[in-house]
Amino acid sequence: MRQADSPARAACTDARARDLTYRRMIQLTAPTLGLSLALSLVTTYLPLALQRYTSSATLIGFAIGGEGIFALAIPLAVGAFSDRIWTRWGRRQPFMILAAPPMAAALVLAPFQRGYLPIALSVFVFFAAYHVYTAPYQALIPDFTPVTQHGRVQGFQTLMRGSGMFLGMVVAGMLLSLWEPLPYLAAGLFVIVVTYYVVANIHETRPTGRNSSGTAARISPRGMWGGLKDVWRTTRGEGRIQRLLVANYLWESTIQGLRPFIMLYFLYTFGVGTKSGALLLGLVGVTYVVAGLVSGFLADRVGRRRVMWVGLAIYFVGCAIGFFVRDIWTGAILLPLFGLGGSIVLTMPYAIMMGMMPPARVGQFTGLFSLSRGLATVTAPVMVGGVIDVVGPFLPSSRGYAAIWPFAAIAVAVSMLFFRGIGPESSAGGVPVEADDADPCEPEMVESP
Repeated sequence: MRQADSPARAACTDARARDLTYRRMIQLTAPTLGLSLALSLVTTYLPLALQRYTSSATLIGFAIGGEGIFALAIPLAVGAFSDRIWTRWGRRQPFMILAAPPMAAALVLAPFQRGYLPIALSVFVFFAAYHVYTAPYQALIPDFTPVTQHGRVQGFQTLMRGSGMFLGMVVAGMLLSLWEPLPYLAAGLFVIVVTYYVVANIHETRPTGRNSSGTAARISPRGMWGGLKDVWRTTRGEGRIQRLLVANYLWESTIQGLRPFIMLYFLYTFGVGTKSGALLLGLVGVTYVVAGLVSGFLADRVGRRRVMWVGLAIYFVGCAIGFFVRDIWTGAILLPLFGLGGSIVLTMPYAIMMGMMPPARVGQFTGLFSLSRGLATVTAPVMVGGVIDVVGPFLPSSRGYAAIWPFAAIAVAVSMLFFRGIGPESSAGGVPVEADDADPCEPEMVESP
């Protein structure tokens, strides 16, 4: 049942209607730059350090692939808990404040460790802190963003994410050649700085929503198990959100399935080295960043679902064409098409999800959204690896690695069936809200003194 409007809710609605300036969008999305930088650094270069102490690709994969385990275990519980607490720093920011130091410490200490187990332990501490940080931080974005700007804020996030990947893969590689610990020290410091920057410029106000009887709504922790039951109760009748989560799992699977094997595809199909492969990825990356930013602004003008359908069509064509590409020059022309579609497909889902989440449960549903990503991180590489092993004898020219493209194309095609069922675009949370759930007011963003 929907809550009756009250003066408090009307005031909250008016507050949310205020547009964010570009400066404040940058403030709000700045942590994405630090998180992307740190994650790219860990997943790209720490395997080189691990390789000194083990020749087992399985052990290296276990250490780096541990992200998926933490992505399944942490975001939903932490996100739901961030809806139900209140501290002097707000609801979301305490998790950011607590998680940033161990994340930075794990980054700084990792290159100084000697032996597989100490490095792997640093990686696990990093991933645990990373996922404690991300779900509440991601929930902070819809807390502040009016519905008319959901798309462009996600576009800014894509810009920050792509820039972080460039810093973590390209610039960090240059710093690594100067002194191995240097990029890790810089990344750890950067995570602390951007966290302080956001906390100093964003002030969360205590939720002041009222329930349908007009009495003040309460904020009461329900515990992890209670939060999980609450998510199940709330979503089991919401087919739209269920279908969007399944579609998001498929979209994330295309990227998570391609990422471990794309360089091997370049090596065995194009016959090029890692340097040329990195240049190709850089070309795709530039397309990804520009397309994400532009599509976010466009989505707020013409509709997020409409832009998403265009992105899905381009992405499907890009994945389908990838199977037939056999030389680097054709790849340089056609692979940016994959980056263009992929950017739109990965930028829009959370912007669409924000329009479905009730204001009192943003952290809870953000955790559920992160869970669909984490599930893809765990399962997609295994599925794609299995497909490569099966079809390898039938695709000798690429040793089976060209199969990454049909896998992605099929996942995109199936996702369209689920996405089609989410119905018309919504401008407000469509999930039923219990009478005692708070409807938080728009938090304030304040300039630092």
